[in-house]
Order: sequence, then structure tokens, then C-alpha cells
Amino acid sequence: MAASEKLGSNFWRQLVATGVSNIGDGMVHAAAPLLTLSLTDDPRLIAGVSFSSMLPWLVLTLPAGVYIDRFNRQRLMIAANVIRAALYALIAVAAATDSLNIWTFMLVLLGVGACEVIFDMTAQAFLPQIVSNNVLERANGRLTIVETICNNFIGLPLGAIAFVVAASIPFGVNGASFGLAAVLVFSIKIPKPLIDTDSLPTRNSFRSDFKEGFSWLWNNHLIRTLAIMLGVTNMAVMFGDAIFVKYAADELGVTGSGYGFLLSLMAIGSIIGGFLGERISKQLGVGLALIISYAIF
Repeated sequence: MAASEKLGSNFWRQLVATGVSNIGDGMVHAAAPLLTLSLTDDPRLIAGVSFSSMLPWLVLTLPAGVYIDRFNRQRLMIAANVIRAALYALIAVAAATDSLNIWTFMLVLLGVGACEVIFDMTAQAFLPQIVSNNVLERANGRLTIVETICNNFIGLPLGAIAFVVAASIPFGVNGASFGLAAVLVFSIKIPKPLIDTDSLPTRNSFRSDFKEGFSWLWNNHLIRTLAIMLGVTNMAVMFGDAIFVKYAADELGVTGSGYGFLLSLMAIGSIIGGFLGERISKQLGVGLALIISYAIF
């Protein structure tokens, strides 16, 4: 039954919104380091820009998880996209008028990162509201494929090429993409049997729910171990990513459109890993597969 069950029009709206916003996001992923390099050559400030965009994930992930369960998820997603559209439009205007400085760029990216945390976490919880459990795995798979292709293989090279034409273009396009995504999410009609979370009574205080969630995470040995492993891995990745654009420019001589294509080539590894991951884990076992992956890393 799951194979023949349709995903529904609500899912396709969400899929298109994901594709559109990820093309814009990929463009900015390539253009933001290039814009940073045009504003400063100080490695500390270049790393600071990356830190600004990632700090919200460190600070807001747990609190956001508590708030998401207390508010209407569709409205949260719309609000996050509208705010991101406005912030990217601000960067585009500032870049076009040569009025952008590195500190303003960091501050705006901090706001963008906060919205990204809210949206990404809410979207994960929102998907079961628009598709049945029978097709949830298929829906997740298609969203992941669209996100990867649009972000890494369309957005990255387009962003670098557009930046060469004008630094403001990738950010303006991304702002427009988030605006369109907000409209598409707004057009989703939630089935009536589902209850609006705004109407549900709040049993516990925010502090109580936060402590309960953190306690559950810390007392679950497997989840705690995975969280620490992923945290250390992401920290190690960020050490390199933070100043990769300067390394590419100074040591490899790669700038402009070449930088976007370089990022796209690096993303091929994630695609290969996605296709081979399940097969390898079945052959070796999940534990051994993880150990080998970390050893290679």
C-alpha cells in the first residue's frame, strides 16, 4: 500500500519550496566566503564569519526544540523564511552600494543562522503533518535528494558565477527564493483532523521542558555518545571550512567561479556516501562502519 500511496499536493508544495530555497542557499554558500574575502584578508575575521553563521546551532538547538512544540509549525516556517528573505535583501543592497562591512555581515548572518535553526528543526516535525506514516520515509528521501542536488550541484556553481558578475546577485536571489518558499509553505493546507498546536494547553514551563529534554539526552548512552561524536566532528570540519576560501585563493589560486565548482566537486563525496552508506553498514555492521568512517576522516 505504501508503494502506491500518493504523497499529495501538500508534499509537492513543500518539495518545491525546499528546492527553490536550497538553490538560493547554495548560491550564498559559495558567494558568502568570496564576499568575506573581498571585505577582509584577516583569517580571524574570515573564521568569525563562519562562526557567526554556526553559533545559533550551538546555542539555540535545544531551546528551539522546546518552542517548536508550543507553536504552529507552519507559521514558524513562514516567519523564518520571511525574516531570512529580508536579511538577505539587506545584504544584497549593502553589497550593491558598497556599504557593507565585515561586522554588519557577521551580525546579519547571525540572524540568518537563528532563522535556519528554527526552520530546519520545524520542517522535520512538520513533514509528518502533511504525509502519512506509510510514505514518510519516501518523502524524507525525496526531500534529501532535492536538497542535495539543488544546494550542492546547482546553487554552488551558480552562486560563484553570479558573484563574479555582481556580489549582490547571489544574496538577492536567495532573498527572493526564501520569499517564494514562504508563499509555498503558506499555501499548504493542513488536514482538519490535525490539531493546531497553538490551541493546546502548555502543561510545563519552558524551563521544565528544557531540563527534561536535556536530561533525556544526557541519560541516553547511545544518543549522548552520538551527540558528542557529531559535535567533535562538526568542530573539526569547521576548523577547515572557516578559512578554506583563503586557502583556496592563496594556495590553490582558485577564486570566483572556480571556487563554486570546487565546492561542488567536494560535495560529490556526500552523494557517494549516501548511496553506499546503507550497503556498507549492512555488510560490516553499523558500529564498525562508523569506526572506519571516523578513521578515514
